[in-house]
Amino acid sequence: MTKSDSRNIVLTGFMGTGKTTVGRLLADQLGYQFVDTDQLIEQRHGTIAEIFRTRGEEAFRQIERDLAAELGDRDRLVISTGGRLMLDPRNVTSLSRNGRVFCLVATPDEIFDRIVKDESRIERPLLAVPDPRQRIVELLAERSPEYRRFAQLTTDMVRADTVAADLAALARSDPHRFAIDNPSGGYEFSVGAAVLPFVRQLAHIDGPLVIVTSAAVGELYLASCGPVDLAVTLPNEVGSTKTLAAVQHVYDALLDANIDRSATIVSLGDSDVGDVSGFVAATYLRGLDLVHCPTDLIAMVDTSIGGKVGLDVPHGKNLIGLFKQPRAVVADVATLQTLSGRDFSSGMAEVVKHALLAGSPLLTELESGAWHGLSHEQRDALGRLQVLVAQAIQVKIAIVQDDPFEESRRAVLNLGHTFAYAFEQVGGGALTHGEAVGVGLIAAARLSEKLGLAASGLADRVEALIGGVGLATTLPTAMPVDALVEAMHRDKKRKAGKLRFVVLRDIGDPSVTDDVPASTLADVLVSLQPD
Repeated sequence: MTKSDSRNIVLTGFMGTGKTTVGRLLADQLGYQFVDTDQLIEQRHGTIAEIFRTRGEEAFRQIERDLAAELGDRDRLVISTGGRLMLDPRNVTSLSRNGRVFCLVATPDEIFDRIVKDESRIERPLLAVPDPRQRIVELLAERSPEYRRFAQLTTDMVRADTVAADLAALARSDPHRFAIDNPSGGYEFSVGAAVLPFVRQLAHIDGPLVIVTSAAVGELYLASCGPVDLAVTLPNEVGSTKTLAAVQHVYDALLDANIDRSATIVSLGDSDVGDVSGFVAATYLRGLDLVHCPTDLIAMVDTSIGGKVGLDVPHGKNLIGLFKQPRAVVADVATLQTLSGRDFSSGMAEVVKHALLAGSPLLTELESGAWHGLSHEQRDALGRLQVLVAQAIQVKIAIVQDDPFEESRRAVLNLGHTFAYAFEQVGGGALTHGEAVGVGLIAAARLSEKLGLAASGLADRVEALIGGVGLATTLPTAMPVDALVEAMHRDKKRKAGKLRFVVLRDIGDPSVTDDVPASTLADVLVSLQPD
């Protein structure tokens, strides 16, 4: 993708969100041709209302599918689609292969007001009901989960030319790209918005493409990835954890499909999907190329970088593993807009960790308070998310390049994680990984102060950061200190029987110590218990 990119821009969303108005303005700014699919269908086949009356809805949907296939073969178009056109995965595949898709959203009240002012509203068959406003509410509730798979921009209270200008900036911008060096060969990390359809180009994939994903992520994004040779969905009973059973499931699918060593494994999903995919890519036929397409924040800023692959067993987390470097990472920040508030905040724990390790401008951004309770509907979220992810990954890239096989400096990336591991184990699922890391970062800062390594006030600053991104600052339930310490001793990061903790002498100045008195550790753990 380059600044002279001629790929189409596809606008989807509910009726009345501004697709036609914004689309025309955007086409003028880019010098593209504007196409409204509903208008083109009416030019060729008569009014939509007439098609519905005489031929039925299914005939209309087939006309839409044929048109999507036709437009997908062209370029330099801004395409405004009918409200349901992009809810059909076949149309997503057709239009995504040569286009970036953006969804315009608005509130039911705003949509109703716009449609009332639209003299063509009588030609909208779906609103030919006694209470069109209530029908809008019902249809939005039905379609919103599917619209959320696309990069979203809100048009409420925003001028159409402003929305068009924002879209033009996104369309003209290349993804942020970062080169990552390691002894087994370098690779590139690309961060952008609505770039998932171009994974083949960004990752330079020539041979067969195999996508490994979860059921939930695959339903949202698989159609956007274009033609694939094989898609393997991890079953629900194994997809939520990184297990040998999940690996075997993928092996079986690859063998049944006769996949050979020319194929590339693409992980599409969270950290668990990435670990399963990485393990398979490292071991199937003694090794296939691997590309990560992370779809949550933890995977984007942390686990997709550095090549570490870990599987869980009943004895503990990540106890079986290896190193498998990807050939590329393609992070589409639009996928973050589908995360729940809890999952997004959980990912922010890793962003905070990187800010504490580096003391970079990322820290200033987090302390601004702008990332508390971020909504996927924020109009400017895409640009801000792209910058946030780019800043966070640069911290980890610098560390893993300095220590690619975790022999020395890379250990500082475990800041807060020895505590977090114990919180997850003893909590029995009460915390997400990110929530456990958040409390673990506070624990590490308090330990640093109690050991006399950090000045007073550091822990308060870390606690404010964690709270500022929407995470809890204490444990959700009481956890016995002796059980937490026992769990820490099962952590793979221990060495020669001693627990190892990453501590902070100051922000941007981490170190590792195994000289922690039991009483000091107990005091820290007691301080984190709920009131």
